[in-house]
Amino acid sequence: MTVSEMNRIEKRILIRAPRGRVWRALTSAREFSEWFGVEMAGEFQPGARLEMNSSKHGCGGIVSVEVREMLPETKFSWRWHPGVRQPDVDYSKEPTTLVEFHLEEVDGGTLLTLVESGFDQISLARRAGVFETNDAGWAHQMKSIENYVSQAR
Repeated sequence: MTVSEMNRIEKRILIRAPRGRVWRALTSAREFSEWFGVEMAGEFQPGARLEMNSSKHGCGGIVSVEVREMLPETKFSWRWHPGVRQPDVDYSKEPTTLVEFHLEEVDGGTLLTLVESGFDQISLARRAGVFETNDAGWAHQMKSIENYVSQAR
């Protein structure tokens, strides 16, 4: 993959559940924490800044997200600093990426599309590694939410 192709991650999965159920798994902080494998306090709402702690699961510590949009049962988005936190990186000087979840009712359930964009703004020194980490991470998380929703109806 070329550097210019490392701008956007897109993943899709058909979840055999109503759109409202998938929406709740995405936007309820309690449910999100369970399938995403993080601990966090607070609730998702536009403008909220939440910290997700994944250190309990050995996945890299604390990541902050700033919730951007919540269009009920349609779109949920946040901004964050992608990749595993590194102690030698000054994140205050690094741009964030935009994470968007789009939900669409389709025959057989809900089509969930994840898009993370803005990697082209990340320094070249970090871009490939961060892109690769998040691409693999999102593949895992899409399966995780599918399993969670299927088992927790």
